[in-house]
Amino acid sequence: MEIIQHDVQRLDRLISDISDASRLDAELAREDAEPVAMDELLRATVSLFNDIHRDDTPEVVLDIAYAPGAHPYRVSGHDSRLHQVIVNLLENAISFSPPGRPVAVVARRIGPDVQIAVEDEGPGIPEENLERVFERFYTDRPQENFGQNSGLGLNISRQIIVAHGGRLYAENRPAAGAGRGKGDTPSGMSGGARFVIRLPAA
Repeated sequence: MEIIQHDVQRLDRLISDISDASRLDAELAREDAEPVAMDELLRATVSLFNDIHRDDTPEVVLDIAYAPGAHPYRVSGHDSRLHQVIVNLLENAISFSPPGRPVAVVARRIGPDVQIAVEDEGPGIPEENLERVFERFYTDRPQENFGQNSGLGLNISRQIIVAHGGRLYAENRPAAGAGRGKGDTPSGMSGGARFVIRLPAA
């Protein structure tokens, strides 16, 4: 019965995500882009995420670096679709996170771009799959979370970011003692995967 329930959940999510993907290009082409303050969107999304998730769900920690200017994290786009990307990446990170360990959202200004990274302390991604994770229907998540995902979330997220003139890619975070690079969190997190969004600032 549990297997059947998981299959039904995945089928329902699959139908919803296929429908969403099929209308994505037309919707983004039809709607005019507007200024979106990504720092405000991140604060609202992370706050909502922490409020509605269960006590056993990893906490989402937000780190937005100071950047000069009146609106340093503003981009041109569609706030509902950018919100969808952040939610997809958070759900993905949480599904791979060990119990009691946080998920981090890190925002930085990197040259002309707004960079947002969603990081977890899960098992990471095999190097040969860092690009494959964005293929339609690809999934490599824990069995207990299998029925909750369609395998389309990362593919849809990349489509949205590319339509905004940006990039979305995956990389592995350094393990403890391996040193930190630009964009790493100061929260003591170690290992796991990092999904990075780069969008041109408006």
